[in-house]
Amino acid sequence: MINPLRYNIADARLTFSGRHEAIPMSKDKVSTFNLRHQEVLSFYGLELIDGTVFMIDDRGNGRSNLGVFRSKQLRQAVILAAALPAVAVVLDGFGALNKLPKGQQTQALIERLKRRNDRTAAQVMSEVLQITTETFDVGEEVIIESGITEGVRAKPGIEAGGNPTIPVGALFGKNEHCSRYGRGLNKEVSKLSMGSDVIDGTGKTVKGIHSSLTALFITESGFKRHLPDVYVERWMAGSPFLEFNPRETDLKDEVQIIANACGVKNISELTAYFLDRPRHHPAMNRLNALGVATPFDKDGDLFPCLVMGLEGLRFPDGRGFHSMIGEIGGSAEWVVGSLPLVWRGGQSLGMLTSQSSLTRKDLSPEELWNERFHYTEEELILLQDARFEQKPFFIVNDIMEDPFAGGVSAFSAISDNYFFPPL
Repeated sequence: MINPLRYNIADARLTFSGRHEAIPMSKDKVSTFNLRHQEVLSFYGLELIDGTVFMIDDRGNGRSNLGVFRSKQLRQAVILAAALPAVAVVLDGFGALNKLPKGQQTQALIERLKRRNDRTAAQVMSEVLQITTETFDVGEEVIIESGITEGVRAKPGIEAGGNPTIPVGALFGKNEHCSRYGRGLNKEVSKLSMGSDVIDGTGKTVKGIHSSLTALFITESGFKRHLPDVYVERWMAGSPFLEFNPRETDLKDEVQIIANACGVKNISELTAYFLDRPRHHPAMNRLNALGVATPFDKDGDLFPCLVMGLEGLRFPDGRGFHSMIGEIGGSAEWVVGSLPLVWRGGQSLGMLTSQSSLTRKDLSPEELWNERFHYTEEELILLQDARFEQKPFFIVNDIMEDPFAGGVSAFSAISDNYFFPPL
């Protein structure tokens, strides 16, 4: 029986009718861009020939200022650090599985190809940041520390180790600054923090299908605490809502909170996105019973955060793209997707779940959902180490010292995507 409230975003395609104003880059701006980033571009033998900026929204946020990001080279370098890894994966690795006979397409091979694409993206992203930070003049110098990253953990039964990625603690900057990091830097050197998911939807890149992307942010804010690389249950919307304790609410309460935030008077008009995983089926069933539509995708849960609540984004049934309610995914993806969502006026609440329970193969979907907070002793130690034992749910303010400090987030589509069609 077909459920009209549950649809694959590859079948029920989103359309966008909102603002999409084209601003062509003049020849002078193109030349200036090439000059400003000549070290990075020449490293890869590249040159920008033409460019267009598409304005989607120009609202400003009075709670922030550019700070060190007054440097256009730094701002644009973040964009390059997202764009060039995407180019690299497209040139070498995208659709690699399709080039092999069906008989050779084993799960072990898929995982090996995924690690290869992750490694390519991480390498190029790191190179762009390192080359850029080495070129800054005195007075503009920065040092960037990686604080949030995907793939630290080994996925039980799937991977031999964590995904190849930019590790926590990695530094980008001049050698003389990196060697003194933590032991007293010159005050003229700005300390920046970074979060990244070098590829969201790595499996899609291997298979050559839609909606994969690179993602990172760099900010003047430090991090208050380490976020363990385990699964996070999340509640997200493109509009602000008050923080709540998920242990004191049920899905019906949460639907009403999100609907009120989004200005949706009838909850039957609300959408809540999910990854298509057995652990999510009980929540999707209950939301469908309440009249909430649950669009889903086979891989990747970061892209939706970037467009959630965007005016003019609609499914074929007329519903907007509103929220996530109880979706469970990686902690790094939560942070990297939450910060830009909060910057543009949304809200994101997360709660740490049990990686061990959610990856068990001997449990039914209902049991997986019910066991999601049954932590192992090792997981409890992780929670205590990160100071989450008293309050295991959190918003961006609980992770970052000042979410509205100067910062830039950047994302680059590796393939055509179904979340924001004009991209």
